[in-house]
Amino acid sequence: MELELRHLRTLVTIADTGSLTRAAATLLLSQPAVSTQLKRIEAALGRPVFIREATGVRPTRFGDEVLAHARNAVASADRIRESKRIAAAETVTVRLGGSPGPVFSHLATKLSGLIDAPVVSHQFPSASWALDRLAGDQLDVAAITDVPGYESRPQAGIVHAVIGIEPALVLLPHAHPLAEKERVDLADLADESWTMSPLERDGGDRAAFIATCMAAGFTPRIDHDIVDAGTAFDLVIQGAAIALAQGGVRMREGTVAKRLTGDPIRVRHVLAWRDPGRLADRQHTLVTAAEEGFAGRRRAADLE
Repeated sequence: MELELRHLRTLVTIADTGSLTRAAATLLLSQPAVSTQLKRIEAALGRPVFIREATGVRPTRFGDEVLAHARNAVASADRIRESKRIAAAETVTVRLGGSPGPVFSHLATKLSGLIDAPVVSHQFPSASWALDRLAGDQLDVAAITDVPGYESRPQAGIVHAVIGIEPALVLLPHAHPLAEKERVDLADLADESWTMSPLERDGGDRAAFIATCMAAGFTPRIDHDIVDAGTAFDLVIQGAAIALAQGGVRMREGTVAKRLTGDPIRVRHVLAWRDPGRLADRQHTLVTAAEEGFAGRRRAADLE
């Protein structure tokens, strides 16, 4: 039998109580169970650890030596356990938030390992929702997207870094007359029905889109206010609507993504965090990880 920590703890408890009966009570075991365990331990050691007497037990000379080592081992194990408990109590869960995009997705899967702390993730439909919660100390860091010229404006105490900017794409059904073109003129989409998230009204995305379309000579017809990306894709696949998308959009069969001529709408990827805050001293780690997420995004088209 291999001696384990629990066996050493049994020996120490028997020695401290001086009785198998009292040791059993301390260990929350029956007296016969403790007696049987002691016999197995002594058999494994090859010599008696205790002398049985009418009033209890006392260590043999060999037992004194064994107990000295056992006490050290048990004490060390207890210190390790206490250190683990203290470390767990001191570990703070980091709260990540953001709007859909490659930076948020990358941080949601990688951040915990980079900062050696648990991370919980909260995805919000728009940048403004995430920034409001960051300002309200409900988040520690946020990965958001917005549109240049209609930038999100973080409140006091929030630091941000621009991670990257890329052209927005237009999603068309595979059978669309413009699907074979390398680039699509925005003006050629004047008669199309569009789908957008109604929650983008809270930020500048919709305002930027409408203003850009008006500059191209038309007011876009947004017939479908759809939050769910899957439903929006279904509308595009069926030819019921077209949509804007980030460069790293995960395509579905039956759709194509095209750049607009002149890239009139661009998407800005931003990382924001509280300063002072839990991650203020880890900003280099945060920004580097965010840049990796942006660089590794799945491109639906050549964006370079």
